[in-house]
Amino acid sequence: MLRSSAILLARRSKAAAELTSQGVRGLAEAAGKAIKLPPQYGIPGRYAAALYLAASKGNQLEKVEKDLAQISSLMAESKEFSSFVSDPSLPSKVRVQGLDAVLKKMGASDITKRFIDVVLENNRVDELSKILEKFGDIASEQKGQVKAVVTTAEGLTRAEVEQIQTGLKKMLAPGQSLVLEEKVNPSIISGIIVDIGDKHVDMSVLSRVRKLQQIVRDAV
Repeated sequence: MLRSSAILLARRSKAAAELTSQGVRGLAEAAGKAIKLPPQYGIPGRYAAALYLAASKGNQLEKVEKDLAQISSLMAESKEFSSFVSDPSLPSKVRVQGLDAVLKKMGASDITKRFIDVVLENNRVDELSKILEKFGDIASEQKGQVKAVVTTAEGLTRAEVEQIQTGLKKMLAPGQSLVLEEKVNPSIISGIIVDIGDKHVDMSVLSRVRKLQQIVRDAV
């Protein structure tokens, strides 16, 4: 079992303890002023920004990105691992030890290990998935990448994807590149929903039906 093996094998590092005593603010301060990020709001944004700054200062951005991608995949694919990390009945120290063992086996960087320790000991595990997602957003923004999420009722053909990409690229500023993510949601019936940057465009049949229903309710 992952829980028993992780607990038995793990050893908490002194660096993790020192970092945890400072918290996420300490991590951000330790990162210095090598780069400046746009203001980040909410717990996920602040934690993700602190990690990004630390990884940048330590010249480990690429490694940390890979670490977080592995952690995200593991949480999504292993219910046992996800349950162990988020189990409130286990002392944070036990979870830190267990996750340290997993990260060590994974070959994660020291920055990633220390950061995860901070998240666990500050009882922010419920925000971990959002923190990882926000880190990805920050990393993409710093590379000039703009994420667009396209939702349709059924999968798109290659020709349709290329047509959508061509249209969305016209919305980008010079030097920016498009990262397209496709999602399928049969409940929208037909049409398309596009989320790009801070813009939300809903051209789904479901949206039209809801608008019609609202018009009927208002008329009654």
